[in-house]
Amino acid sequence: MITKLEISNFKSHKHTFIHLGHLTVLTGINGCGKTSVIQSLLLLRQSFLKNRLALGLDLNQPLCNIGIADDALYQLAENGIISFVFSTDNNDKYTFEFDAEKGLNDSFIRKHKYNEAASQIEKLGSISLFNNDFQYISASRWGGRSIFPKESFAVEVQKQISQAEGQGELVAHFLYKYGSDNVLNYYDTDEQDLSLLAQVVYWEQKISPNVTINVEAGRDNNSFTIGYGFDGENEQTKPIRDLRAENIGFGISYTLPVIVAILSARPGALVIIENPEAHLHPQGQSELARLISKAASFGVQVIVETHSDHIINGIQIACKEHGENVEKGIDNHSVRVYSFYRKVKHISQIEEVVIKSDGLLELQPKGFFDQAENDMYKLYNS
Repeated sequence: MITKLEISNFKSHKHTFIHLGHLTVLTGINGCGKTSVIQSLLLLRQSFLKNRLALGLDLNQPLCNIGIADDALYQLAENGIISFVFSTDNNDKYTFEFDAEKGLNDSFIRKHKYNEAASQIEKLGSISLFNNDFQYISASRWGGRSIFPKESFAVEVQKQISQAEGQGELVAHFLYKYGSDNVLNYYDTDEQDLSLLAQVVYWEQKISPNVTINVEAGRDNNSFTIGYGFDGENEQTKPIRDLRAENIGFGISYTLPVIVAILSARPGALVIIENPEAHLHPQGQSELARLISKAASFGVQVIVETHSDHIINGIQIACKEHGENVEKGIDNHSVRVYSFYRKVKHISQIEEVVIKSDGLLELQPKGFFDQAENDMYKLYNS
């Protein structure tokens, strides 16, 4: 597991240092560097998968697209060295330095001559960021679609739900291949079917009651289809089957890759999710926060970028549940929450928000999900 991350001279990060927990939450106003933290990890992974990390940093495709070195370099940098340093739970430290000034118009940034980790490339395969125990689901994921592509190598060898920019476009192929495989038990009840697909349906029903999911191979053998439906609530209500994603609530299909990524992850895996709350009713957001917290309590490392107070509240409740019963929720010490902001020189700044064992915040910074309170104050005091 990655426990520490340092970012220097990358985009708005002059120098940023954060501790990572089993669950790490990045939040704050737009344009303050949350996504850039995630991109620093994605850049290392995509360069490694292309067998180029020993030589430098590949800025574009397939996980993210930064552009050229001038886009990546902090604009007020005192030198041209972009560096990413991370540590793992076995106390290994990896330092990657790249010299952007050698080619500001290049899409590949060559390594700096003091790049210590170049000699450690062979060790990276044991870290989830660089192997198959990794999923990235972005904010621009697929939703509202019923037909999905086949990609045998990415799904059946690399075990990925996404190939391009975390879109989740391979979720149907993934479910078709692994849907019958048993995964960890995420039920709140005494259900017996531990298969991935059964538990996906269970958690989708937390978002939309009685929803069903069916995955089939396409007639052309080069695609997969997902059909949705709704079970009947009683003998007088007939079930509905074979609905296209376009004809159900958008949040159901948009959330599917998120749920599949979480449920299919093994302990020790790394799952990165952007805006899991998108298109969901507040109740669905809260349920998703419970699922994320449960995965982290099982030993999956989850990094979440969010703008939702319901996601934050759900995590706080999970911490409180653990404080009252260690067999439930998540240990608050396993959770790291960071609020991002900018004050001077376009520099990303962060403040850690500590959740206590009772679920309450040790201190609520100004601007940390206080807009509802501010609006209510104006409403009742104007």
